[in-house]
Amino acid sequence: MLTVPCLLVGCAKVHPEPDYQRTAAALKERNNLDEAYDPAADAFVDDKVTALLSDGLTVDDAVRIALLRNRGFQALFARIGASSADVVQSGLLSNPTFGFMARFPEGGGRSNLTFNFGQELVDLWQIPVRKAVARAQLEQTVMEVVQSGVNLAASTRQACYRLLALQRAEEITRENMTLVDRSLKLAEDRFKAGETSQLDVNLVRASLIEVRINRITIQRDLQTEKAALAKEMGLSRLNAAWNLSGSLDLPRHVVADDDSYLQFALDERLDARAAEFAVRQADAEVRRQLLNVFSSVTVGAELERTERRALPGRQVLADTARASTRAGTLTAPEIQTKGQRDLERRQIIDSLFGPTLTVKVPIWDQNQAQIAKAQYQLVEKKKSYEELLDTIARQVQEATAVLRAAGELVQYYEETTIPQARQNVEVAMRAYKAGEQSIVALIDAQRFMISQRLADNNVRRDYAIAMTELQRIEGGRLPVVMTPTTQPVATPQAGQ
Repeated sequence: MLTVPCLLVGCAKVHPEPDYQRTAAALKERNNLDEAYDPAADAFVDDKVTALLSDGLTVDDAVRIALLRNRGFQALFARIGASSADVVQSGLLSNPTFGFMARFPEGGGRSNLTFNFGQELVDLWQIPVRKAVARAQLEQTVMEVVQSGVNLAASTRQACYRLLALQRAEEITRENMTLVDRSLKLAEDRFKAGETSQLDVNLVRASLIEVRINRITIQRDLQTEKAALAKEMGLSRLNAAWNLSGSLDLPRHVVADDDSYLQFALDERLDARAAEFAVRQADAEVRRQLLNVFSSVTVGAELERTERRALPGRQVLADTARASTRAGTLTAPEIQTKGQRDLERRQIIDSLFGPTLTVKVPIWDQNQAQIAKAQYQLVEKKKSYEELLDTIARQVQEATAVLRAAGELVQYYEETTIPQARQNVEVAMRAYKAGEQSIVALIDAQRFMISQRLADNNVRRDYAIAMTELQRIEGGRLPVVMTPTTQPVATPQAGQ
């Protein structure tokens, strides 16, 4: 008989490892990576991060590190463990009750003892519903953690692209300083030759001051953005030197109609799935509250050993005297035989045993308030789910519009603005050397060239961020309707 309770106790253990593993597998699939955090392998995280940093940090490496080491993201896995514990708890029977009571007769004798045992029966029809509630909550938690991982990967990529843009802006600023230095040397040579005035030299020097100030500002922003990326990766307190490498020259894609992206997002967005599981959980909670009208039905058994008064002691001489008086001669008192004593004992009720049933009758409280509360919560979950679908639709429309505009800007700067700015500088330089134009024309051409190179860098950054944002909104993956149309065009190098 002890086998069944022992088996129940042995099964009632919390093992969230399979849930951790499927969460990590979903994270790797969604982000197209081979690394993701698993609490069971927490001891190996630092070694993995060190290995990733040792070979130089790329954008994909930064995402891997963020999914491995970001403490806020790691903390979310504890929710999965708690939800797994709730699933185990939902399948357990309520503990039985055992009672004992002793009462002692006033005049002495055997005491009255009562033993009772009871087991709750409502678990038999509530356990399936409780399991449905707990499992829906677990699935909702897993989906939310995976979606948080997708968001973390997207924010890390965007931080990387901002940092790469600042690194490229710092390089462009150095190249711009070289360009302005050439103009300054040319103005100084012409001033020494008596072909121009000191004003031209001062104007070029003022332009050089602007470029140097801009470089200082970019270096400040560079350090700030690097600290932000370190926070995303969980490296803020790690004394390890690292530098991000990579390029903003991403392949450009044809952005299809919004309906294709919307349908894909509705199918793939894990927060939408989590909201769907929240609706299921609320629906199961309504059924649980309906079954909770009879909140307690207990069956059991009770054993009572009745009390027995103590028999008075016998006075043999007095009994003999009374028996002799009644008989008129010396007579022995009556003494019961063993058979008579046994017969008398069998007629005494020694103990009582029988089944018990205790029901909490729903007369005043029929659980109507909790049922109504669960129904209102179900309505709330349904409306929140529909609101989330509307939000996803808006996000898709905004993201595709931003990505289309960013792609057009990249192409425009690449094909029109940058070539025109270079041509302006070359023409102004030749004209100034030939004495056909003042230094002002050359300075204006150089300023336009500097501003357009920085703007070109910014639109490439915006395109990379917009692509990452659309990927995040689509649930971590892009639909197959989005195909590359052009190879990435290399960013102009120094001296071009």
